[in-house]
Amino acid sequence: MELDELKKSWNALDQHLQKDRLVDEDKLSELISTYKSNAGKSIRRLAGWQRLSVSIGIAAILIVVALWCILPRFISGNLKDESCILCLFFAVTIILGIFWDLKTYQWVRDTKVDEMPIVQVALRMNKFRSWMKYEVIAISVWAVLFTSLYYYLVGLYHKPLLFQVIIISLLLLVDVCIIYLVYKKLIYSHLDTIKKNIEELEGLHIAEAPDDNFRA
Repeated sequence: MELDELKKSWNALDQHLQKDRLVDEDKLSELISTYKSNAGKSIRRLAGWQRLSVSIGIAAILIVVALWCILPRFISGNLKDESCILCLFFAVTIILGIFWDLKTYQWVRDTKVDEMPIVQVALRMNKFRSWMKYEVIAISVWAVLFTSLYYYLVGLYHKPLLFQVIIISLLLLVDVCIIYLVYKKLIYSHLDTIKKNIEELEGLHIAEAPDDNFRA
């Protein structure tokens, strides 16, 4: 009699443990699905921004080409030469930027959270983050080059020193604001969200592994 009661108690305990384990597995699966969904949304938004950047670059190069063709008809002398130099500067740098944005867009677009191992997604996003650092450096160099070119072509060096300082400061301030808004508020905010969700996923997979070994 005592053996039967002990057996019933053991079966009841085993059923309770199995039920708790199923609940834990459901919660774990739900968390994994949530983190993957959040990371996927941020990756798609990044891809959208990169695609928009390519579109803006194409529109900008068309405008530069149009100005290159139209402006010489209405201006002459030094102003004509200065406008041609500026158009050439913008054309070359925009074309380089378009090719770079195409590369980064394809990289982000091909990063599939649902199809790739978490480690691979993390490595791809880390590489993209390092590319964004290079991009910020490149844009900063572009801003310095443009400011220097503008300073020379417009002849700011003939103006009073205070006027030169004000104009250069305004140009650099605009560049800094654009870099901050585009990269800090848009791109890096999504990268931080992706990084956080990937870290959570890695933690869940680590927590899941011992349980799989136990069942095996």
